[in-house]
Amino acid sequence: MPVMHRSVYWVLFLLLFTLEFSAGFYVSHVIGYVHSDSMSRVANAFYVLYSRDPHLGAIGFVWNPLPSVIELFLLLPYHWFPELASSALAGVIMSSVFAGMTAVLLARAAVEFGLSRRFAVILSISFSCNPFIFLFGANGLSDAPFIYFIMSSVIHLCHWMHGRRVGSLFRLSFMLALAFWTRYEAVPLGAALALAVILIVFWIPPSDPRVEPQIERNLKFKLFQIEGTWALILAPVVYSGLIWIWLNYLIMDNALYFLNSEYSNVAQAQGLGTDQQFLDMQGNPLLGLIFVAKKTMYYSLPLLSIVVLRIWNRRWMVWDFLVLACLFASILALQFLLLMKGTSYGWFRYFMYVLPITVAWLPYELSRVKRSMVNYSIVLVGMIASGYILTQALMSPVIAPDENKFLHAKEYAAGQQVEKEIANYLDTELDGYNILMDSYSAYAIILNSKAPSKFLITSDLMFKDSLQHPIENGVDFILSPKPDKSSALSADNATYLNFYEKGTSWTQLYKEFGGKWRLYKIIRPVEGGGKDESAYSGNIYGDPGL
Repeated sequence: MPVMHRSVYWVLFLLLFTLEFSAGFYVSHVIGYVHSDSMSRVANAFYVLYSRDPHLGAIGFVWNPLPSVIELFLLLPYHWFPELASSALAGVIMSSVFAGMTAVLLARAAVEFGLSRRFAVILSISFSCNPFIFLFGANGLSDAPFIYFIMSSVIHLCHWMHGRRVGSLFRLSFMLALAFWTRYEAVPLGAALALAVILIVFWIPPSDPRVEPQIERNLKFKLFQIEGTWALILAPVVYSGLIWIWLNYLIMDNALYFLNSEYSNVAQAQGLGTDQQFLDMQGNPLLGLIFVAKKTMYYSLPLLSIVVLRIWNRRWMVWDFLVLACLFASILALQFLLLMKGTSYGWFRYFMYVLPITVAWLPYELSRVKRSMVNYSIVLVGMIASGYILTQALMSPVIAPDENKFLHAKEYAAGQQVEKEIANYLDTELDGYNILMDSYSAYAIILNSKAPSKFLITSDLMFKDSLQHPIENGVDFILSPKPDKSSALSADNATYLNFYEKGTSWTQLYKEFGGKWRLYKIIRPVEGGGKDESAYSGNIYGDPGL
């Protein structure tokens, strides 16, 4: 078996990290465009350390917290390098590190499965430098760590399928749990892994020649083996899910707060009710399947190369292809169900995960055939062609509207200047005043402020009471965002109907910013014990945390 010198892995990591961070630094800091989800993740970590009411619960209970936990440590030098927050560079560092780690992971897997060292490096670079994959190492989103964890999960499953070593199951179990703490798509992947265990135990014997062939076992023994394997690989992720539900119940008084709260994906998807394309798909599985298939095709060339590889090597009747098919279809099935329910915007990147899952399978696949230039070429042609097709998709605002913004960063950076101007105005003109704002919408303002502790935000323990009784809690101003049909309502607009448009009888419009934000000054005590009878819609917010 070939062995790769450790220095090669370090060079590969440093190369990818440097390229990714350089691209992310240029777009996020020099140009000034930051993806909203990236800045939001950084903001969740920021509130834990630098808000008016710093506490760990401020990290939030809607999105999986691991990316923000990592960024929390990266924000420790914030006072010396405020750009870590204002330009979301903490997120860029996080995603760049995981991109570098993924490159090493894939190269190491290729070597461990007996492929040549040169091919291992080429395979790693062909994946990591695929422009579409490269984007997620530079933009600070949660996709880079998630890709690392799911690829690691698939690789360790392949190791176990090949050699039946218990250590592979241990590693798989913790990678799957970390994937859950990163993105919810780990749940269907976990279900697919459980199904894969059944297929492997019943129909796929170990292929490692060092493993003694098993004597044919009866059904009862195989069922016990499946049960034990499930307990090993699923215990950490199931326990993680239960902890997450318990924390939501303990702190937010709603065990399913992450799923059905006013800030959840369900709430954010309310805007789909006006989109005819998504309305047509609800209750129409055929349209949903066509939509999913069209999106998935762009990521499927490596899978096609595996099919060609099997036909060329006459391996098309081997059961392990069903294992790959289960993994491939798992996250797609979740998107299909969400589309049927009308709770997914169906962004292009949501279908991306089939690509890293398939690529993680490639070292195992090549280990089962002869090491030849033809077999290597089939895989590399698929990887290169995939890079070309995804580059074309990335350049199309119709196919990949969200990702395409990265290529037109200067144009979109101009649209994010409003929040920076608001932060500067509040710092210079309203220094010393207490300003209430919903951090769900105002995170960019908070991160760009030089005095973020003067803001009373959603994660503060006094936020709910301060929103209903601003005078008693010393609030001087309320900053309100213009309601967006494609997003959940901010707390002020949900508590006081049409607050952005009309304010209340106890507030006065003080300043408007770019047609996107309005600053209201509180001019007299709120009548009726903290309620404006003409505008109050009732509080819908739970305790923000401990």
